Amino acid sequence: MKKRILPLVALVFGILPLMACATIMKGSDQKISFLSDPLGASVTVYDSTGMLVADGMTPVVIPLKKGDGFFQSARYRIDFESPGYAKKVVWISGSLEGGWYIAGNILVGGLIGWLVVDPLTGAMWNLQPKVVNARLDKSLSAAPGSLHVVLAGQVPPDLMLEAELITPNS
Repeated sequence: MKKRILPLVALVFGILPLMACATIMKGSDQKISFLSDPLGASVTVYDSTGMLVADGMTPVVIPLKKGDGFFQSARYRIDFESPGYAKKVVWISGSLEGGWYIAGNILVGGLIGWLVVDPLTGAMWNLQPKVVNARLDKSLSAAPGSLHVVLAGQVPPDLMLEAELITPNS
């Protein structure tokens, strides 16, 4: 009797840690598509600590880790840059899978999947947005040492706050 139970117990305890619905079904990485207008902008991805994760040129698909520690969603800052255009910054973060995560672990993963495996791997999170499409605005800045004349209405509000009024000497 002991000879039959021992392999069964070993099998159960060997498989249990691997059982987690989100980890099995979706994995710990998610592919995010990056597009821009204009195409060919540089894309730089930084994690929550400011470390460089990936870079490329649009259009590009980059796999990103969904988790950032136990029960922590990953958060990324994405910088889009192109010559002659203002830099655009976009943020990506994760949200909980919700119903499928809970139902899947009740059916497949059990408590170990729900409370240990999926939170450790980050598979329980879903990064949003899945497609990042950045529309870059034409830059109003000029090359260093050059003069760029624009109408007051074209100057961004944050630069207007720094502007000084120039009056002619009387």
